[in-house]
Amino acid sequence: MNQHSLQLLDFPKLLEMLGGYCQSDLGRNLLLSLRPDNDVQVFQRRRNLYADILHLQEMTCTLPGLFLEDLTEILLRVSPSGAVLSGEDLLRCRSLLAVTAEVTEFLAEKEVVTLPTLCRLASRLDPCADLRQKLDRSLDADGTVLDSASEKLRAIRRDIAYTDRQIQRSLDDILKSYAETDILQDNFVTVRNGRFVIPVKREARSQMPGFVHDLSNSGQTLFLEPSATLEMGNNLASLRLEERDEVRRILASLSSGVRAQVDALRQNQQILAELDAANGVGHWAVDYHCLLPAFGGRLRLEQARHPLLQAHFRQEGQGRKVVPLDFDLPKGVSCLAITGSNTGGKTVALKTIGLLALCAQSGLPVPVGENSVFTIFDNVLADIGDEQSLQTNLSTFSGHLHNIADILDEAPEGNCLVLLDELGSGTDPLEGGALACGILDALAAMNTLTIATTHLGMVKNYVHSRKDMLNAAVRFNIDSLQPEYILDIGRPGASHALHIARKLGLPSSVLSTAEGMLSGEHLRLEDMLSRMENEQHRLDSSAEAAAAARQEAEQLRTALEQEKKEFRKQRRERLNAAFTEAKDIVLETRREMENLLRSLKEASAQPQELDAKTKAVREQMALRLAMLEKQEKRTTERPAAPLSPQDLRLGLKVWVPRLESHGRITGLDTDGKQATVLVNGIAFTLKTKELEKTREPDTADKKPQVIARQPRFTGNTSHELVLVGMRVEDAIARLDAYLNDCLLARLQEVRIVHGFGTGRLRQGIHDWLRQQQHIKSFRLGKDYSDPGGAGCTIVTLF
Repeated sequence: MNQHSLQLLDFPKLLEMLGGYCQSDLGRNLLLSLRPDNDVQVFQRRRNLYADILHLQEMTCTLPGLFLEDLTEILLRVSPSGAVLSGEDLLRCRSLLAVTAEVTEFLAEKEVVTLPTLCRLASRLDPCADLRQKLDRSLDADGTVLDSASEKLRAIRRDIAYTDRQIQRSLDDILKSYAETDILQDNFVTVRNGRFVIPVKREARSQMPGFVHDLSNSGQTLFLEPSATLEMGNNLASLRLEERDEVRRILASLSSGVRAQVDALRQNQQILAELDAANGVGHWAVDYHCLLPAFGGRLRLEQARHPLLQAHFRQEGQGRKVVPLDFDLPKGVSCLAITGSNTGGKTVALKTIGLLALCAQSGLPVPVGENSVFTIFDNVLADIGDEQSLQTNLSTFSGHLHNIADILDEAPEGNCLVLLDELGSGTDPLEGGALACGILDALAAMNTLTIATTHLGMVKNYVHSRKDMLNAAVRFNIDSLQPEYILDIGRPGASHALHIARKLGLPSSVLSTAEGMLSGEHLRLEDMLSRMENEQHRLDSSAEAAAAARQEAEQLRTALEQEKKEFRKQRRERLNAAFTEAKDIVLETRREMENLLRSLKEASAQPQELDAKTKAVREQMALRLAMLEKQEKRTTERPAAPLSPQDLRLGLKVWVPRLESHGRITGLDTDGKQATVLVNGIAFTLKTKELEKTREPDTADKKPQVIARQPRFTGNTSHELVLVGMRVEDAIARLDAYLNDCLLARLQEVRIVHGFGTGRLRQGIHDWLRQQQHIKSFRLGKDYSDPGGAGCTIVTLF
C-alpha cells in the first residue's frame, strides 16, 4: 500500500487510537506496525483472530491480564554461553512465563470449534513449567535469591545467622564491661567495611585491643573491632563469600535454564503481544460498534462512520454524533464526482471511504452497518489536503499535480481505489476543469474506482455526460451553514457561494456585482441544483414519514400478533380447565356410583329399596351425563362453513379463522369481495372468502332460546362389546363408558371381545377390571361353552 496515502487518510492515527486499548507496549507497538494487505490470507488470518476475540467477549469472557515487559534485550544478553542474568532480569522472565501459563490454562478450557484461531495460537505457547517452577522456588518478589534455591545456600545462611548472633552477644558483653569507663565514644555497635565495630575515643585506643576499620570525619572516634570478636568476624566474612559464590552459581544455573528456552520465550512473547493487540482491537470494536468486514465483488457501505471523527465528538462531550454515510455505486460506474459547498463534508466522505477500506484490508473491524461489503484493492491512492511545500518550492496546485502524476504511474499496476480531493482547484477554473476531466478520463481507462471532490461546473457536466461516471452531492443546510454529511448519489450539488456570502454578511452591493458578472446560464444551473436539493429534502421527509408509518404499522401488527398469542393461550387455558372439570365430574360420578352400588349390594334382599336405589343411580348418572354434554359443547364448539354471498349483510356476526376470533361486519364493498370486520374493537379489511358462519347465536338478530336436552343414555345397551384391534388405553376408556351404561341398564353379565393377538389387550383389560369395585367377577371365556372362547372375557356386575 502507498505509505503517503496511509498518512493522508489518517491510518496511523487510527492505529494510535487502537493502541490505547492495549495493556502492554508490546501489543501497542504491534498494532502501530499493522499495515493493510492485498493478500487475502494475510488479512483473513487477522480477521479470524479478531472474530474469536469478539466471540469471547460475547461469551462475557476476557483474556487474563496481558501486562508484558519487553524481554528482547534480556534474551539477547543471556544468549552467549556463560552469561549470567541478575535476579531482577530472571524475575521478568518468570513474569512472562506466569502470564503464558495463565493464558494457556484459560484457553484450554475453551472449545476449539468455538474459538479455532485463538486455540490454535495458544497451542503454540510453551509455559516451560520446569523452568518456571525453578524460578518460583529460587526468587523472591524483588529478585532476591531465596534460601530454598539450594540446600547449601540454606546451610550457609543458617551459619551466617548463627555467627552474627554470636558476634552481637560478644559485643554487647564488651559494651557492658566498658560502660562505666571513659573509653567508649557511644554505647552501640555499628558496621564498617562489613565488620561489626565499637566507636572508641581516639585517646583511649590503647585501652581496648582490637583492629581499627575506620575513622570519623573529625578524627576523634575510632571504629574498632575488638580482638575477642576478630576470629568470629573473619569466619562471618568467609561465610558471606561462600554465600555470594553460591548465589552466583544459582543465578548462573537459572540463566542457563533461560538460555535453553530462549526460542520458546521469544515465541511466547510474540504470541502474547499478538493476543494483547487483538484484545485491544476487540475492546475498541465493541466501544465503537464495529463489525468484521465482509468482502465481495464491489464496494458497498451502509451506515459507515469515520472512527476518528467519532472519537473527536466524544472528546468534545457535547453529545454530537457522526452522521452515517451510505455508499453504493450502480454496476458499471467506476467514477464518482462529489460536489457541493465548501465545508460541506465532501472531504469527510472521501476520507471515510478510504480509511474504512484500509481498515478492512487490515482485517480490522469497521464501524459500518451489517449489509456493508468491501472489495480487495491492490492499492489505495489518495491526494487529499494542501500539498504546498516551502522546502520543495511547490505551490498548492503544483503539489496536487505532483501527487496525481505519481497516482497515474501507480494506478495501472492493479485494481486501485483512487481518492482525489478538490480536483482541478488552485488554478484558473477553466483550465483546472479541463485538466480534471482529462485526469478522470485517464483513470476511467484503468482498472480503478475513482472518487473525486470538486466545485467545477465543467467537471459536473463532463461526469453527467459519461455513462461510466456519476455525480453525487453532500447535503448542506443553507440556513445553518452546516454540512449534513448525507451523500446523495446520482445528482450534482450546488456550491452555494453567493448564499453563504449573503449569510455571512457581505455587503449587498458586492453580491449584486457578483451576480451581475455571472452568466444567466450559470445562475439558472445553480437555481436548478438548489431546487433539486429542496425537492430531495422534501422527498426525504416524505420517505421518513412513510418509514415512520410503516414502523407504526409494524408495531401494531406486532401488538395484534401478541394479542392473538395471548388469546390462544387463554383459550388453551380455558379448554384445559374445562377438560379438568369434565374429568372431575366423571371421577365424582364413579365414586358416587360405587357408593350406591355398595348400598345396592347391602339392600339386595329388599326389592322395593333396590328399585329406589337403582332409580337414584339412573337419575344421578343422567344428571352427570347432561353436565358432560354441556361441557363438551362448550369446549368443542367450532365455526361452520364459509359464508355465501347471499348471507353477507351489515351487522352479521362471523368467525375469522385467521384471527381465531368472532367479529361483526361493519362495511361491505360493492362487489361483495371485501368486508370491514370489527374484531375486539379493531377494524380489519378482509376478503369475504376468509369469513365463516358461526354457530353462536347472533344476539343482534335473535332472541335467546331455551333448549331442553335429554340425557344421552337410551337404555338399549348390548350384552357384548368388541374391542379387537384397539390400543389398551383407548379400549379401557371405551370399556369404562360401556360398563357405566350396563349398570344403568341393570345388566348382570356381559361379554368383552378382545381377541387373541399378543395378549397385551386382554392383560390390560383384566388388570383394569380387578381395580373396579362395581365388578362382581370376571373370567376368560371357555371354548366349549362361550362364543369366542378364550378371545373374550365374561364380566359379572353387581
